Parts: sequence; C-alpha cells; structure tokens
Amino acid sequence: MEEEKITRETVKKLMAIPGEARGVTLKVDWEFILRKEGKEGLEKLERKMAELGYPLKFEEIKTMDFYPIGLDALSMTVIGEVFNYDKQKFIEIGETALKFSIFLKVFLKYFVSPKQAINEASKMWRRHYSVGDLIVAEFNEDRGYAVLRLENFRLSKIHCYNLLGYFSKILEMIVNAKVSIEERKCVFDGDGYHEYFLKWK
Repeated sequence: MEEEKITRETVKKLMAIPGEARGVTLKVDWEFILRKEGKEGLEKLERKMAELGYPLKFEEIKTMDFYPIGLDALSMTVIGEVFNYDKQKFIEIGETALKFSIFLKVFLKYFVSPKQAINEASKMWRRHYSVGDLIVAEFNEDRGYAVLRLENFRLSKIHCYNLLGYFSKILEMIVNAKVSIEERKCVFDGDGYHEYFLKWK
C-alpha cells in the first residue's frame, strides 16, 4: 500500500486508541502471513514489531486473551508496510479469518438459519472487540441483501478493507451463496459510522 513509513508518532497514535481485541484477531492475520509469506515472512513481521517497541511472537499470542486494540491496528499497519499489501490483499486476509477463528466456526455451526445468525451478529462482534457496535440495519432474505452498520469503531482504513472480506465471507457461509459487498459509509471519509451493503441475489 502507498503509505508513509511507520514512525514513532504513528505507533504512539495507534496504541492510544481505546479498547481491546481478542488475541484471535491478531492470530488469524499472522496465520495468513505464515501461510502466504512463510516462516521467513512471519519472522520479518515479528522483527518489525520488536523494532517499533512491541515485541510479539506468533506462538505466544493467546487467542482468548484481550490485547490493546491499538496492537491490532499496529499489526495491520506493519503488515501493509513490510509486505506492501494493497486493498485486495487485506480483503483476502479478512476472508480467511473463518478458517482460523474458533469463535466463528462455532457460531456458524450453531446458528442454522440466516435470520438466527444475523440476529446474533452484534453479540459475535462483542466477543472479539470491547469497542464498536455492530448493528444489522436491514436484512431482507427474500430480496437477498443486508445492511450492516458499525458504530464507535475507528482503527485504520486498512481495517475497513479487512472487514469487507470478513463480513462478506461470513454472510456467504450463512446464506450459502456468493456475496458482493461495498462500504457505503466510512468514518475515514467523514461519515459518523461505517456502513456495509451486502448482496447475494
């Protein structure tokens, strides 16, 4: 991505973001790096995090523990810089989260109907993050679309791309159909919240 080099000021700003995220949010991203960039790529990521003052080892990330949410934002920013990932690559990271998150596997196995699953979406969000409110603004199974609104959540534009992949892949599993998605509103574009429109018919 065409972003400025990560500075100490950038790190300070990201780590000051209030809130916490489960270790699984970090683990799935780093798992992606391990699979795509190999052990060498993962070690490169670990070295960069250490250089910035936040040493973190893949094997030591505890999926159920809460970490400062700024660490999630910093990790994504570092991934973007180290591997020169673009928007599509971060969407891909979001899409693969389903393969590695035990929360999501259990969630999708337990809720058998789309309506059931979508009604639990806000609770599922809260199991991952201590901040942000995920609201299902609209869900029309007959017409095949949904509108998700994410309020009180501001990490980085990278996370907007990541969530495009994350939300679309989860909904694909719920409705058992290909889903297209677009972010119609974004806090980084001056809107008061993020809004995602998902379509599968």
